[in-house]
Amino acid sequence: MNKNYYKSHLKLDFIAMTGQHKLNSAKVLVIGAGGLGCPCLTALTAAGIGNIGIADGDIISTSNISRQTLFNYADTGKSKTTIAINSLRLKNPYLLYHEHCFFVNEENILTLIEPYDIIVDATDNFHARYLINDACVIKNKPLVYGAIFQSDGHLTVFNYQKSATLRCLFPEPDQEAGIPSCADTGAYMITTNIIGTMMANEVIKIILQQEDVLIGKLLSFESLNNQTTFTTYYPNKFSANKSISRFNTLQKTIELTAEEFAGKTQTIGIEVIDVRTAAERAIQNIGGKHIPLPELKLLDLNRFAFTQHFYFYCETGVRSLQAAKWLRANGYKNAFSLKNGITNFNDITNLNYQIQKL
Repeated sequence: MNKNYYKSHLKLDFIAMTGQHKLNSAKVLVIGAGGLGCPCLTALTAAGIGNIGIADGDIISTSNISRQTLFNYADTGKSKTTIAINSLRLKNPYLLYHEHCFFVNEENILTLIEPYDIIVDATDNFHARYLINDACVIKNKPLVYGAIFQSDGHLTVFNYQKSATLRCLFPEPDQEAGIPSCADTGAYMITTNIIGTMMANEVIKIILQQEDVLIGKLLSFESLNNQTTFTTYYPNKFSANKSISRFNTLQKTIELTAEEFAGKTQTIGIEVIDVRTAAERAIQNIGGKHIPLPELKLLDLNRFAFTQHFYFYCETGVRSLQAAKWLRANGYKNAFSLKNGITNFNDITNLNYQIQKL
């Protein structure tokens, strides 16, 4: 830790050296690198959050730049996560930044949030908000939530120390949809910067275990008249059950039987990939591209469309399942594994594959 960088924090009684070490050890994921995400990330970086993850599959457009303060005109058309990390690293090079260049969905959200201590919802649509909320309930992660409606901002913390969740505040998605996206209504950049920074403040308070974390209260702030109001809400056990049932009932087929695997891979436009070692492949294989599992994770995934289909196999199905899960965690929902591996494949030599060159 560079003590000189955090010199002002070290003078504060509620942070000091002990608190700064807590901040430097924390792992925070910000989902959404837009109007709320940019000021939140800037504040978290300045505060010295040791591990900062950024998840967003969007690219920068000219209309973003006025309120998304990590980006410049020259960044138009580039990945938000990449440029955000480049900007933040210039501000504080002593931290670890983790890029997740994809949109969250039901296939990747649980794996995505698993390594982090606190999740920040800086998205701008209610479908993503409910998904993030439900995943945080499943994984028991505190969720810092912000939303913008023109010059009006909203802020609260969900699922912290058994506190209420988004579904307790807005039981059904159509109720929360009363706060439309910035793309539909516009957003006052002063409001986005204020709320985004306040979101970072709640993260810091959680890490430092402050007493006044904003749980059970929705803060609403109107920038034009500086009016702040609070709406109280309470935990509801049915809300948590609904979040849990979302993932319990979700059909997430990822492992295919030999028959299913053979049938699927006869379709043109797929990738069949053997993730075993070269020695294993030399003894027996069923075709496809050879990319050992360690090398697979070094691939530049940006060259593949999210609609691309991947079919992995190995000796017993363990490594291929790891490969499929890794692809899905990175936004590729059409990644599958051969269940039990090629050891249970019958009549291997008669399989007819239509394999696209990787």
